[in-house]
Order: sequence, then C-alpha cells, then structure tokens
Amino acid sequence: MYFIRKISFLILTVLIGTAIISCKNKNSNHFAVNIPEDKKVSITIHRYEKVLMNINTNNLKNELLKYKSEYKIFLDGNLDDSLKILQLYNFISDPNLHEIYDELIKVYPDVSGLEKKLSDAFTHLKYYFPEKQTPKVYSYISFLDFDNRIIYLDTVMAIALDMYLGKDYKLYPSVKIPLYVTLRLDSNYITTDCMKNIAAKMFPLDLNSKTLLENMIYQGKILYFTDAMLPDVAAGIKIGYTAAQMDWCTKNEGNMWAFFIQNKLLYVNDYYKIRSFISEAPSTKGFINSPPRIAEWIGWQIVKSYMENHKNMTIKDLMNEIDAQKILNDSKYKPKKN
Repeated sequence: MYFIRKISFLILTVLIGTAIISCKNKNSNHFAVNIPEDKKVSITIHRYEKVLMNINTNNLKNELLKYKSEYKIFLDGNLDDSLKILQLYNFISDPNLHEIYDELIKVYPDVSGLEKKLSDAFTHLKYYFPEKQTPKVYSYISFLDFDNRIIYLDTVMAIALDMYLGKDYKLYPSVKIPLYVTLRLDSNYITTDCMKNIAAKMFPLDLNSKTLLENMIYQGKILYFTDAMLPDVAAGIKIGYTAAQMDWCTKNEGNMWAFFIQNKLLYVNDYYKIRSFISEAPSTKGFINSPPRIAEWIGWQIVKSYMENHKNMTIKDLMNEIDAQKILNDSKYKPKKN
C-alpha cells in the first residue's frame, strides 16, 4: 500500500511539475499581449493575380474597367491609353508568366492561412500604434520581381506571391536570385517581410546614419519591432537565419563583439569597409561558417538589452530614439568572449 501511495505521489509531483513548466513556457514570451476580441483586426487579401490571369483579353479594356475601383493600386492609370493596354496585354499573354501563375495557384489555392497570420500581425500593429491605419491588402504576380515582393504605401499593401513559391522553385535561378536568398522565399517569411517593410516606412533610416553602429542599431530596432508584431514567429524566421546559423551567432556572440571593438569598426562610415557585415551574402567575410549580416544580429541583441534596462519604454519610444550611441551606452551590452 505504501508503495502504491509513493508511486501515486511521484506521478502527481511529475504532473504538477510538468504543468508549472508548461505555464512558464507559455508565459515566457514577454511580447505576448492580451488583446480583446473587439480590438482585433481582420484581413482579407484581394487576389489581383487571379483577376488578371483569368481576364478576357479579347475585350481587355472593358474587362479592366470592371475591376478598376477594387484594384486601383494596379489599374490607376489611363485605360484609354492604347499603349498601356497593349503593354498589359503583352504581359498577360506571356507564356512564361502563365507558367509562374500555374505554380502560384498550386502553392496558394487559397490564402486563408496567410490572412489569419496577417490579421494577427496587424492586430498587434494596431495595439502598439492605434493611430496607424490598417492597409487594404492585395496579392499579385510580379513576374519574379524580387525587389518588389512587398509593396507598402500606408493605406495599401501588395504581396507578390510568385516571390514566395519555395526555395526549390526552378525559375528563381533564371532571374539571378542567389541560393542563400531563395531560402527565404516561402510562405513562412511573408508576414515578417510585411512587418519589416512597415517598420522601415514608419521609421526610415536617417540618411546621415552611415556608421556601422548606426546601421547595426537601426536593423536591431527593426527586428525588435517584428518581435512585438509577430510574437509567435521564430527568431530565425525574423532575421532569415537557419537554426544552425542562429546557433552559431549565440555561441560566437562575444567573439563577434570583440572583433568589432578590437578592430575599431563601430564608428567606421566607409560603406566599402562595413558592407560585409550588413549586406546579403552566403556568409560574413572573416568569420568561418558564419551567417550573413552578423552586425544586424548583434544590433538586435543590443536593442533587446536596452529594452530590458528600460522596461517602461514603449515600442514607439524605442523606434523614435535615433541616438545609436545612447542606445548602446544604456544597453550595458557586454557579451562574454569565448
């Protein structure tokens, strides 16, 4: 009987311990906020690519006029201009575009999952910035235009779904997109790209910010912004790193910081001397097996440390603080070198 009671006690202890750990894990994300249902945002994606690729080209002008009011962002030009109509006709009729569209529809037969993710992201944006208007969201086909995969213009946002067809999509190499970039061209990265675009639009980088430290802190603030808007998205997705790359940064954080300090790089404003630390590449020059853009990752850690030391500071306060040196000083950031 004593043995049975002892086993029962052990099981109960394990269950209680598991519940406590579970609660701790659940509440460990300090970006999690309780937003009432009536304050939540609902996003509907208007699928321009479906309209465009299924339109009757034999009567193109009149067909386009039917959709002009709903898709004004794309059809705001003069539809009486025969040259524009011809250009659009040639665009729609391109067989390569149809090949891309066929793949797009396979990957995104519907976008309900993406609408849910965007609704959550914009709910958080409204929570932190209640004055900010929620944009009308469109999807479109860009003909593999990497630079315009997200277009954000305050009241409207357009997402080029053909730029999120997965890292193995066969046509990405044909437009010279490097493999290390295609790793981020799938649906997991759409909401992060959207929020980064919004952050950059709301809080643009000061044109006078040219030092490595200023770039570092700015990118760290952008990533911290995404932390707040996307509390349930993995950190690696936000910065565009694999699990192995995230692990490398964690293990080498002190070494990276020591490198920047010892080589007096923080206040260098020569782009050609600092670009290897802030630009896209397979890795960061000078570091074995490193991810690219390590200055961006370090900036993120500095900003996190700064906010830990300023618990009453809001996201808006952080984003409006443009003094990179102040953020560094007040962060008390001192990672240990391995």
